[in-house]
Amino acid sequence: MSDVEIFCSRFNIIHLFSVHPRTKHDVGYRLSRSGLAVAYGQQVEFQGPIVQNVAYSNGSDTVKITYTAVSSIDLRNQNGFEVLTFAFSSYVNNDRFFVLKVCCIGSGCLDDNKWVPANVTSKDALTITLTISSSCVGQQLYGLRYLWHETPCPFKQAAIYSSTDPNLPSPPYLKIF
Repeated sequence: MSDVEIFCSRFNIIHLFSVHPRTKHDVGYRLSRSGLAVAYGQQVEFQGPIVQNVAYSNGSDTVKITYTAVSSIDLRNQNGFEVLTFAFSSYVNNDRFFVLKVCCIGSGCLDDNKWVPANVTSKDALTITLTISSSCVGQQLYGLRYLWHETPCPFKQAAIYSSTDPNLPSPPYLKIF
């Protein structure tokens, strides 16, 4: 292998694991927008949709998420939303009644296998509705997350973006109830 081939292969490996953004243009664009809004007081969108409210009723099969910071949202796909539920179970032993809470505790909540995908079933201007998997209905909702993985989706393919500025995605989100 020549020195040039060795350099190129090492450069590609270093670039693959780099902490630097893949495209400087996207970062520069967002920074310039936030500078215009924050430093100069101009009325421009400079961040993607931010979760304002999460509504869920015990036993329901839907979760409503309302966003703010933008005039409306663009739903590009249904990927990235997940819920974590737990159930109560009870038993009687020697005339004593016991209730067990089956749930993740502490670092057990980090186990990605316990989180179940939730599908987007409807969208309004600033609200989406998620439907919880039938295997989770009737259980207590413990957590909701969006894009909560090291590499949550392919580049520029998140589910929620600002509808007026297609370069502003919604950031990852985690809510523990």
